[in-house]
This record gives sequence, C-alpha cells and structure tokens, in this order.
Amino acid sequence: MVKLACQLIEKKTVNPPGNECLVKDIIIRYLKKLNARVKVEEPSPGRCNILGYIGEGKPEIAIISHMDVVPPGEGWKSDPFLPKIENGRIYGRGAIDNKGPYAASWAAVKAIVSSNLPLKGTIILGAVADEERGSTYGMKYLLKEGFSPDFCIIPDGGSLNEIVIGEKGRLEIHIKTKGRSAHASQPEKGENAIYKMAEYLIHLKNLKLEGKIHPLFTPPTISVGEIKGGEAPNIVADSCLITVDIRYPLEMEEEDIILQLKSLAHRCGIQIEIESDVFSIKPHLLDEKNPLVENFKTVANSMGIKLSLGTMGGITLAKNLYFQKIPSVVHSPGIDPVAHQANEYVDIDNLVFCAKLWAGVIYKTIMDK
Repeated sequence: MVKLACQLIEKKTVNPPGNECLVKDIIIRYLKKLNARVKVEEPSPGRCNILGYIGEGKPEIAIISHMDVVPPGEGWKSDPFLPKIENGRIYGRGAIDNKGPYAASWAAVKAIVSSNLPLKGTIILGAVADEERGSTYGMKYLLKEGFSPDFCIIPDGGSLNEIVIGEKGRLEIHIKTKGRSAHASQPEKGENAIYKMAEYLIHLKNLKLEGKIHPLFTPPTISVGEIKGGEAPNIVADSCLITVDIRYPLEMEEEDIILQLKSLAHRCGIQIEIESDVFSIKPHLLDEKNPLVENFKTVANSMGIKLSLGTMGGITLAKNLYFQKIPSVVHSPGIDPVAHQANEYVDIDNLVFCAKLWAGVIYKTIMDK
C-alpha cells in the first residue's frame, strides 16, 4: 500500500494539464494483482480514467479516487514529487488528495479478495481524471457513458472520525462596476470603476448572507478570487470586474443570495451588474438512513470508532453522483487540513485504518443489498 502511494505521488499529474495517463501502467499493474477486469476510458489525450471490476452482476459498489493534483506551489521542505516517509507519514503532492487514499482503497479491495469470503455483485475500484478542475474528463464523462453503481465511496474529504453526507452548493458569479475613461493626468474628468469596486468590496467583505440554514450545514461563505480592471495605467478605468465564489447551505436559495448582493450595492449607492450563470451547482444531503451511511457507522463501531455525520463546503465527486441518484459517502484518512498545502502528508496508520474500515463497509454493503 505504501509503495503504491509513493509510486503514484512520483507521477506529476498536475492539473492543468492533468496527464493522468502517467499513472495508467501503475494502476493497471496493481489491478492485475486483484485479478480485476480493467477498463480504461480516455476522453481526451492523456486524460485517463481506469476502472477495475471484481465480481459479477448486481449490486455494484464503487470506491473512486482522482489522480490529478493541484500545483505544488511554494514552501515545500522537499521535492513534492519525490515522496518522503518520515515519522510515520508520507509527504508529497497528492499524499492525502488523493493518491494515498487510492492506495488504501486498493488495500481494502485486496483484503476482500484475499479473504476468499463469498462475494456477490461487483466491486469497482476507480482512478479518475480531472476532479480538481470540474471533472469534465473524469466523473462527468463516465456518468454520461453510463457509469451507474448502486453505491459509491469517495475517499476525498471529511476526516478520520467523520463521514461527509452532504456538500454545500457553489455559486460563482461576476460582479462588474462601470465608469468613464479619461486621461490619467485629469482623473476628475473621468469616473473610476476601480474605486467604485473598491468601495463595494469593503462592504462585501463584512456582508453576512441571511437565509435558512439546514442544521447539518455551516453558514455560507463569500470569497473574492479574481479582480480585473482598466485598460492601461494612463487611462482612468471605465470598468472593473470581480469573480466571487459563494458556498451556501441547503435551504438557502441562489436567487436570494443575488438579491442580497444587489441590495448591498443599493445601500452603498453603487451601481453593479451581476452575471450569475458563470458556474452553479446546488447543495445536497444524503439520507442518514441510507444503507451505506448505516454500514459506515456499524463497521466503525465494531472497530471502536464512533463516526460523526457532517457536511463540507468543498465539492467532491459525490455531488455529481448524488444528482445521478447514486448514493455516495465521503470519508478520508486525514485529520489536519493539509490538502492543497505545501508539505502535504498522510499518516500511514490512518491509511491502514481506512483500508480496514472501507473493506468492511464494502463487503457488508455488497452482501446486505
């Protein structure tokens, strides 16, 4: 398991561009050790989705990880693509998000196969592309091609002691202010759109969105991620545009959020334009009584761990699956929030624990169905 995780981390599958096919040979080699039937989908050159099938027929339960990683960024104490094992941890880009969890998933399935216990239905072990940039070449593509297991485990979020059964909605919008251009030597003859936006941003930073919040969700968040304005330093800017990322809970509506943003501008005496169809996906929440949720709690209890149920602001593969009526639970070997950070790591003991837990959940779910 540790060797597999390290081999995967060594492959630079930074997205963009992805190049997830760099791990194809490794994944296939390890799937062959499970006597799995291997299916490779490559919707675009270099963007590989590798699925291993063990068993036959229904029910089907999948455990799916993604092979793309975010850029390493600065601040690493060692090469992010030369995995380092130190103090019981694997360090490297993708260690927790999401190559270490794939290795634990493989170990979970291997334990089931090696047990020689009776097996009904099909286990699907998946390594997919493009999760970090929207899943166009990954899960969304697979769903369009008919991928439809009865249950799915996503080892990519939450924490060791919590399973995630819901995710906030995400609304990405553009907000624009307009002005009037003039020569920079005579700014009083123009109307600076950047100044208007700066004033609006001061108020936006302190805005608390109001509305209903489902008790399992935390309040909404607003983050301004991009700002663009002006044509040249010697021209008074006649336009300014920001991109805003809003994560909102179940029971809150996008229309109400937009109205509150417009109302804020009105109170400030600033005219804005809002483009609200940049990106949008609704919040979701899996029924707590779903068999997959119940099986997670039962198996964890048998191992001496009480799992709590939670939701998250991030978006995982589970959201796309949920809206295709495929119940999915998110769980992770992580404790500290180190994904997307320098010196990302995963605890080896937690990988072992998760391999045991996921093996039990997979087997119980597939045999109880």
